[in-house]
Amino acid sequence: MSVTIIDCTAATELYRHYDGQTEPQPAYIELDTQNETLSATYNSEVGNAVPGTVYHGLDIRYPIPVLTADAVNRVMRQIAPLADLVIAGTEAVWDGNNTVAQWDDDARAADEEIESILGLSSGSNYRGEADQGFPDSDLVGIWDIDGAVNGFEVEEHDITADTTDDRLDEIEREILAGLVDCGDSPVAVCHGLGAYLRGLRDDLAEDDPLTPAELRTAREYLGLTGDDMANRLGVNPRTLRSWEQGRDPVPGRVRPEIAELKAATDAAVAKLVAGLEDADDDTLITYRDDDEYKAGVRGTSWSEGWHGWTASWHRQVCARAAALTGARIDYADLDNNDA
Repeated sequence: MSVTIIDCTAATELYRHYDGQTEPQPAYIELDTQNETLSATYNSEVGNAVPGTVYHGLDIRYPIPVLTADAVNRVMRQIAPLADLVIAGTEAVWDGNNTVAQWDDDARAADEEIESILGLSSGSNYRGEADQGFPDSDLVGIWDIDGAVNGFEVEEHDITADTTDDRLDEIEREILAGLVDCGDSPVAVCHGLGAYLRGLRDDLAEDDPLTPAELRTAREYLGLTGDDMANRLGVNPRTLRSWEQGRDPVPGRVRPEIAELKAATDAAVAKLVAGLEDADDDTLITYRDDDEYKAGVRGTSWSEGWHGWTASWHRQVCARAAALTGARIDYADLDNNDA
């Protein structure tokens, strides 16, 4: 076998559903006769446009339903010997206007056999709507939102105005796992499920926004100045001051954003506490100002995810970690590489 198979690695790699489209993107196996590769993907184009190499037969696309990675990898190995015959019998020639594929009889016969194996016929469509004879165990289970949810997700999964995006992602995975149990497909997808869950959370936040005092208390708890918090929320500092002083109502969307900042800060505290368990020194190093902080965290693996924060935030993180462990806190001596 000379053809190189490019495996799919993610279970739902062939699934893609663009917003605004009623159906998922069509999937296909593609044989590149010039580079001698066999791969599978979804069509990234909306509509019927195809590359010139496909139009002129140098690359051959075989429509397939949305198969799982294991299934499509198995199928590519099944048709690989036939793909070799197509490659061997294909010549790229100049027809006076374009470089086009010219097939011999063996290539045509092998191509027809590949189509037969894939369940293709003259009536096959290019959106992968028909299963083409593949069992459900080979297919990605595609659910619409009405079939995937029951309207009781808030109660069943304890969704609140403060539920973080990470937790909503977990809930989405839990729901999808439940959908797998409802059928024979080994994996399930549902376009719009994540947005639906975020909508539930955001509706709760709109109904119960933070008070001005809660917003200011949260900012001070995070160790952020007004400018820092405004930057984090993507608003003008004057707008934040207006919210904190009660001149304008705090928008509901701010509540889950604050919850995200608190969750990230809690994770940073936990990381420092865990680091102390294996450290020879029980001193936590922090920074006098933002310039020191940026210099201290630049290029350090232990601070991954802390870029974009500030020195005052870091000092608050250290204070919380010290309260939990009894550790000392000292300033970084950057000249001696304490960071």
